[in-house]
Order: sequence, then C-alpha cells, then structure tokens
Amino acid sequence: MKLLAASFLVLISFNSIAQQKNSILITSQLSSANVFYGYGAELTHKAKANIKKGQQEIVIKNISTTADENTLQIATPENVVLLSYKLEIKQEGIKPTNPLIKKMEDSLKILQKQINANNQDWQIQDEQLTKTSKILETYTSSTGKNINTLEVLKLIDYYNGKVQFFRNRMYAIKIKVNDLQEQVFDITNRLVELRKKEYAEAKKPIANFVLQVISKEAMEADFAISYYTQNAGWVPTYDMRIKSIDNNFKLAYKALISQTTGIDWQQTKLVLSTSNPNLGTTIPVLSAWNLQLYVPQVYTTMRNGNNAAKAYNRVQGMKAEEIAVSGDAEYSTNNSTASEIVTSDISRYTTLNESQLFTSFEIELPYDIPSDGLNYSVAIKEEKIQATYKHYAIPKLDKDAFLLAEINNWEALDLLPGDANIIMDNVYLGKSFIDPNSTLDTLNISLGRDRRVSTKRMLMKEFSKTRFIGSNKIESFTYEVTVKNNKKEVVNMILKDQYPISRIKEVEIKLEESSNAEINEELGTLNWKISLQPGEQKKYRFSYTVKYPKDKKIVNLR
Repeated sequence: MKLLAASFLVLISFNSIAQQKNSILITSQLSSANVFYGYGAELTHKAKANIKKGQQEIVIKNISTTADENTLQIATPENVVLLSYKLEIKQEGIKPTNPLIKKMEDSLKILQKQINANNQDWQIQDEQLTKTSKILETYTSSTGKNINTLEVLKLIDYYNGKVQFFRNRMYAIKIKVNDLQEQVFDITNRLVELRKKEYAEAKKPIANFVLQVISKEAMEADFAISYYTQNAGWVPTYDMRIKSIDNNFKLAYKALISQTTGIDWQQTKLVLSTSNPNLGTTIPVLSAWNLQLYVPQVYTTMRNGNNAAKAYNRVQGMKAEEIAVSGDAEYSTNNSTASEIVTSDISRYTTLNESQLFTSFEIELPYDIPSDGLNYSVAIKEEKIQATYKHYAIPKLDKDAFLLAEINNWEALDLLPGDANIIMDNVYLGKSFIDPNSTLDTLNISLGRDRRVSTKRMLMKEFSKTRFIGSNKIESFTYEVTVKNNKKEVVNMILKDQYPISRIKEVEIKLEESSNAEINEELGTLNWKISLQPGEQKKYRFSYTVKYPKDKKIVNLR
C-alpha cells in the first residue's frame, strides 16, 4: 500500500513537471496603440513562439493588467488551432535587492561606528575635565600645608588652560557628531524611499494570456493579440503661432497622451482616434411625455432654489454667448517653455484617415509612453491657416480690447475642443480655448489683450435724470463710449454694449439713442463695427429710459 502511494506521488510529480515543460513562456512586444479621444485604447501585441506538434500551453507575458478580456482578439497561423484562452493576473515575485540599497546600508554602519567612536572620545574628555576640576579642590583642602598667593595663581592658570583645552575638544566632537547624524538622517530617508519603491515594484501585478493550442507541426508561430483597455486616452492641445509682421498664422495640433495600463509603451506606433467607444452605440428612444399639475411645496423650492438659479444663469449665459472661443489670454513678458519650442513640421509622418463616423491620425514615428498617468505631448500636425484679424471690446465688462482671429472653412481642420497656447513673435501671451462645436460659419479665436487699443465708458450725469409722471417714475441714463487706436496700423473693431430689457409688464424700457448701432432687441445689445486709423479716436453715445411704478424699486438699472 505504501509502495502504491509512493508510485502515485511520483506519477503526479512527473505529470506536473511534464506540464511545466509543455508550457511555452514568451514575451510579447507592444507594436501599436490605437488611443481614443477622452479615454480608452486598443493595444496590439506581437509575439513569436517555437511550438511543437500537438497540444500545448503558451503563456504570453507583457500584457496590460487592465485588459478587457471580452474584447480579446487573437490571430494564429493557419496550422495552429486556438482551443481556449484566459487572462491571468498575479503578483510578481520579490525582485533582487537594489545594489544602491546595500551601499546605503553599509554607509549607515560606517557612520554609526564613527558616531560611537566620537561619543566615546567625548566621554573621555568629559572625565578628564572632571578630574582636572577636582585638582584645585583637593590641593587647597589638604591639611597642614600653607599655600602662598603665587602658587594659587599658578594653579588657577594651569586649571583654566586644561579646562579650555577639554571644552574645545568636546565642542569639536559635538559638531562632528551632529554632522554625522545629519548624514545618517539623509541616507535613512533616501533608503526608506528606495525600499518603498522596491516593495511597490515587488507587489506590482502582472498579466499574462494563457493560450491552449494544437499545432499540426513543429514551427515558429507568429501571434497577434489585440484588446481594449480603459486606462489610456488623449486630449488635444494647440499652439497658435502668429508673426505680427506678416500676420502669418500657424496652428500646431498636439495630443496629450496618458496611460496607466500597467505596462510601459516602448517604441510604440500610435494611432489617435477622435472616436470614443465609451459613449455607446445604442440609439435613443423617446418615451411618453406626461404632464402633471404643479403643486407648490415650500420645502422643495427652498431646497432647490439655488440649483434653479444656477441653471437659469447658465441658460442666460448661453443666450448671451456670441463668440465661439473665449480666451483668458493676457499679455505677459515672461517667456514660457512653449514660446521657446519651435514645433517641427511632422505632417509628413502623420497620415489622416477619415471614415463616416470619426477621424484618426496615424503617426509613423514610435513613441515611449510610461505607465505613470502623466501627460506626454505628441505632435500631430501643423497647419498654415488663412485668418483675418479684428478687435473686440466690451468696455462695460473690460476696459481692454481683445484681438480675435477669424478662421473660415475651419471644419476641414478636424479640430476637437481643447486649450491653445497663444504665441506671438515667439512670446507666450497666455491660453485660449478652441470650441469647434460652434454652429457659426466662422471660428473666432481670442488671441489676448491688446492694450494699444484703449476704451472708456462713462455715465453722462448731465444727461441722466429722474422725473415723476403720475404714479410712475421715469429714469434716464446716457452713456458715452470712447475708443482710441494707439497703434501704427488700421484697426477693425467690434464694439459692444448693452441696455436693459424688461420681461415685466409694469416696467417699460425705451432706447432713445444708439449712435447707429446694430441693435439686438431680444438681448438688448448694441454693436458697432468700426475702423480706426492710427491715432484716431471715436465716441459713441447711447441712452435709454426706464418707466416703472414709483412705489417700486428696480435693481441693477446701470
């Protein structure tokens, strides 16, 4: 019976060893990454394996730990049949100790020995000082011996010299020990960080694809593996470079790519797609729209009033928006890194592929993107754009004028919403924002403030008055807007202002004067399209009256 059990254990061990020998362990190479706008990527790996005839197991390493197993696609040679596959995620074994850690540990031992030796030397000096201090006391307290003044002075001098010597030695030792302890503190902190990093690396999960295949013959087989992962993505960013001499306008299209897939992308070919599979492909379906009677509830109104006000403000803001791109660029004399980097023309390395639903940029150059979640800038293409420039000012909101670039036929640029660095004459001016989702025919891009075009808005008090007619109160307001061109070239400009509008029956508003402005009565806006010669100044005046019951008050009249 014991012999049978022993034979059974030997058989199990033999089968286990045989299975391990039949498993072929290979490392895949990430060949390309199709990165989607927002987040998501399709990774493609290639691998080679020397397989035998018959059934065997193939373990493929260097796979993303965030791979979606349901999206896995595997291409095998014709003579190889794929029986099954699975994604296997496990922790790595403890890696060999970093040699730098061993050096630091040895340094700490040496420093500690030096500290101990100095502390021992300090104790010796302290004992010598104590003994020297007792000499005078012992000598003077001796009975039966007279001490004259000269002997006492010599003894004091000797004592003082010894005390000074020992105290200087002890002070020097203390300074040296403090310096050694600082070195120990610094090395200990670095050692802790290295050990944390080593521990994190040791506990880093790894992923393998385990394939069960049957081959008709022994051969070198090529495998291609692709799968989807959510832990990657890209967003666009732009560099707008303008030369003021000839108004040359270049738009550098770049991508900020980040990934935390668990594997580093090394020398990987990138494809940047404007599609986003996370949005889904299911068409929306309308449900029945049932109306109900409104029943006011004080508690609900108080609780949701804040959100309702915010929603109303958002709607009002959307109505008032007339510029496709709003920028917060402000002139700065500080040159940033962006202003110093000249984007090379890499358009010849980028292939644009357009389908019915999305656009993709295929980049021939390989890139390294570590799995650290940081943004890595990848240049896509550079376009020379025909743009017209004009100034835009709303003195009521901002005394500065803004320079706008108007771009026609912008749909052909395949732009996505993103931040843009404004660089004029190699000087970084600030950031703007590109919003290609605008329905306007012209894309307006704010290039920043131009303080050489000044504006001023004043309330003309002598033409503003208040009067009462019957039960009503009538207030009149007159404003004068002044704009001056301090530049050496002609300035084309859109000047905007507004007057209040009323949605209340008891409040009547009438625009009395507009200086030939284009009027939008729904929004209450005044638009002047003007042209200013160098050094020219123009003034525009508008006035309005507000009529309302005199026992009422109206806020925000000006």
